Amino acid sequence: MSERLIPGRPGLQAERTDLAWARTSLAFAANGVLLLFRHEMSAPLWLHLTAAGLAVTLLVFTLITSRRRRRVLECRPLPEPLADWTSLGLLAGGTILLALITLALVLAPIWSKI
Repeated sequence: MSERLIPGRPGLQAERTDLAWARTSLAFAANGVLLLFRHEMSAPLWLHLTAAGLAVTLLVFTLITSRRRRRVLECRPLPEPLADWTSLGLLAGGTILLALITLALVLAPIWSKI
């Protein structure tokens, strides 16, 4: 049943959302650190630094979005629309770009042997 249909019962939606954003931030931080410390000669250094910079940018953007989202979820009644589609779209696009760059860095040693 939707949270909006139960007056006076806030549920755990805000807590679950906050934990999900925290996990996402942690994943970006871990990705950035791993990209910085796993520099191999087969991939250019600028690509590692670009990927790590993108990971840090996404980390900061995720923390800002998380804080905004937490403020929105504390409001009762919940506003419509609940999500800011622009920031979520930018975050999704940045995540896809980071995944592609990370994949390229992971596969770079294999490509250099071919």
